[in-house]
Amino acid sequence: MSISIAEIAKIVGVSQATVSRVLNTPELVKRETREKVLTAMEQHNYVYNALARGLTKGKTRTLGLIIPTITNPVFAIFTNGIQEATKEHGYSILLGSTDFSYDAELKLVILFHQKRVDGIIFIGAPGNEKSVELIQRLKIPYLITWESVENRNTSFVTFDNVKSGRQVTDYLISLGHKRIGMVAGRFSESGRAHKRWLGYKQSLDNHGIPYDEKLVIQKEYAVAAGREAMGRLLRISDPPTAAFCGNDILAFGAMAAVKDAGYNVGVDVSIVGFDDLEVSEVTDPPLTTVRIPGYKMGTLAAEVLIDWIEGETKELQQYILETNLIIRESTGNPWSSSQAEYPVLQDRVRQEERRR
Repeated sequence: MSISIAEIAKIVGVSQATVSRVLNTPELVKRETREKVLTAMEQHNYVYNALARGLTKGKTRTLGLIIPTITNPVFAIFTNGIQEATKEHGYSILLGSTDFSYDAELKLVILFHQKRVDGIIFIGAPGNEKSVELIQRLKIPYLITWESVENRNTSFVTFDNVKSGRQVTDYLISLGHKRIGMVAGRFSESGRAHKRWLGYKQSLDNHGIPYDEKLVIQKEYAVAAGREAMGRLLRISDPPTAAFCGNDILAFGAMAAVKDAGYNVGVDVSIVGFDDLEVSEVTDPPLTTVRIPGYKMGTLAAEVLIDWIEGETKELQQYILETNLIIRESTGNPWSSSQAEYPVLQDRVRQEERRR
């Protein structure tokens, strides 16, 4: 059992109020006295109940963070940004993963309310309307990241997924690609995946390239899923010469599928990812991808929500940060230098069909 403040005070020979000040406003206590109190706490294994103190003041100085998965490193970078900002403000975070389940999302909202968090940060817009209804009824401050929500009176810190998807596709078209596939995340699980696809389709429309639904495959975010989807795209009668993948993890799988089929990434088939994970710079070949401001988005999100909680502002804060297309060796023109007249991939497909 933990020792009490009263017992610490008796051991050191000070009042309980002095011990309380050491915990809550240490700058008001003489250094010598403060060190004696802290030494006694350490020697007697005193456990400070910050939650109990917070409840007496109506706040716990804790934020809840709801992420879709713990397997994608890009969310770790984002979480690190939040953690750094909360630490500077004397806050901590509780982390929960939904594994792309909207039912799990609602359960986390309920759990965070039970833990008396002061606010909640979502990656992506809440997908369960009951989550939103509960948050609004309980008046829990919350903020959305990674995507904007046009029809909701909500603060958000994000980047433009549609614009980024359009930028990738514009780039591939500028290289000469007209058969551009997309290995996307599941639209039913991620609004971000759908918006990147919207940007892809807008670019095709803008350049007068017909949209072909056979070139788009929705998959879970996993390397094996990207490999399977890209393998399927390469086996259709008129395969793509390039593919835009919904994130880098899918792109890694897509690159493996291109190699499985005997083709060269960046020469026969171009691959683009999304996120710019650290490893993307050292893949073979290095991956062309969209760099998102994950860390900055995390720090800004935490600061915006804390300002709201502490009454610094009561106005909606909506930030759209910039992304950058990082061009590396996984993309190139759809023609080989040795066979400039023909897209190499389609030439090989024709050869395989003749052999059959």
